[in-house]
Amino acid sequence: MANKELYNKLLEKGCLKVWLTEMEFLASDQMEYRKNLWADTLSIDDMTVFAVDGYGDLYAWRPDDSVVIIETGPGECKEFAGSLIDAIFRRIIEFVNGDYCEMCSNEEKADMDPDDAEYCTSENDAIELLKQYINVFGEFFSVEQKDYIEKLIVNGFLPDCNAFIYEDEMLRVIHDWLRVKITAPKKIFK
Repeated sequence: MANKELYNKLLEKGCLKVWLTEMEFLASDQMEYRKNLWADTLSIDDMTVFAVDGYGDLYAWRPDDSVVIIETGPGECKEFAGSLIDAIFRRIIEFVNGDYCEMCSNEEKADMDPDDAEYCTSENDAIELLKQYINVFGEFFSVEQKDYIEKLIVNGFLPDCNAFIYEDEMLRVIHDWLRVKITAPKKIFK
């Protein structure tokens, strides 16, 4: 399924309501708007912008459906995933490793000051997010991807840390399962 068709189905399933670490999906009317903000600065004419991160960087797919992240500040484009669904799965794998968000045990969160607790994802909160990911994205994941997330839900945090997987496991999954060519960033200023 092409990324455009898939994205429309994800919009119907409610992807705009899903919190995904450093990937905020854009409504259809915002996709072209975000692209046009950078049209006079970056060479992204052949790309479809579909998400942003907290820094204002852009996620886009190319005509071949591969996904890139465009760091707007330095004007660099990096390979991210072979497809939209693989990009989403990658962000989930980075989340369960604890990248881009602070995770804590349920007990630690219960003992935190409410202002601090707001910025920490407990094991229970993380499991609820994983269930939401399965609900919204699950039918589009491969069997292996869906099974992997379901096992994370069952297993919970690793016994000795506030994450579901270690860094080496995250890198292995990204390397072995996702069709991404790791290349040096390309400058894309006009």
